[in-house]
Amino acid sequence: MADVLRWRKRNGLTQVAAASLLGVSQPYLSLLEKGARPLTAALRNRMKADRGHGEPLPFDQRSSDNLFRAQLSSLGYPDFAHVEKARRKPRPDGLLMAVLAQPDADARVVEALPWLVTAFEDQLDFGSMVRQAKLQDLQNRLGFLLQVAGVDTPGGLLAVRELDRARLLREDTLCWDSMPAATREWMRANRSPLAEHWNVLTSSATRAAKTPRTTF
Repeated sequence: MADVLRWRKRNGLTQVAAASLLGVSQPYLSLLEKGARPLTAALRNRMKADRGHGEPLPFDQRSSDNLFRAQLSSLGYPDFAHVEKARRKPRPDGLLMAVLAQPDADARVVEALPWLVTAFEDQLDFGSMVRQAKLQDLQNRLGFLLQVAGVDTPGGLLAVRELDRARLLREDTLCWDSMPAATREWMRANRSPLAEHWNVLTSSATRAAKTPRTTF
């Protein structure tokens, strides 16, 4: 229990991001931290750097973006076809929530998120995603993203409605919290009606929504 929790805290990870790194679900990680599930040798190895020192993985912005690119490549994202694939495919919903939880993420990674939703919509656990979003105040980011991707399954549409009811008044970005003040002003004045509805500072749809099902 202490090993997992201490590793996560030392590396500044949310439960969602840590679960994505370890290749488990966020609820399972929570059980690991509480000692309700055993820490296997395979999981312990993933917690260690590949240096032979037994030191924790450094989870700075560069390493997290590299991980996300490798995971997207392993899931078949065409724009990262040239990137070495992650050895273990992540859960699409876990990867999506891990990226959304980042204060700042590579724009190319964020651009891939609508593709991730449309490509794996029938595999996403929308209920879990909504619960995680509410716990981390990510409902505006997730609601905006789901509508950009044009979800049309019953679970996806229900998730959008629930997120809309829990929409935050606080202004947010789409994983670009270090956005300069001048850019914030421009985004605020030029964002799409959908971005304004979700109170997200971003420029209309992201490029990775190759064939979006909705327009705004």
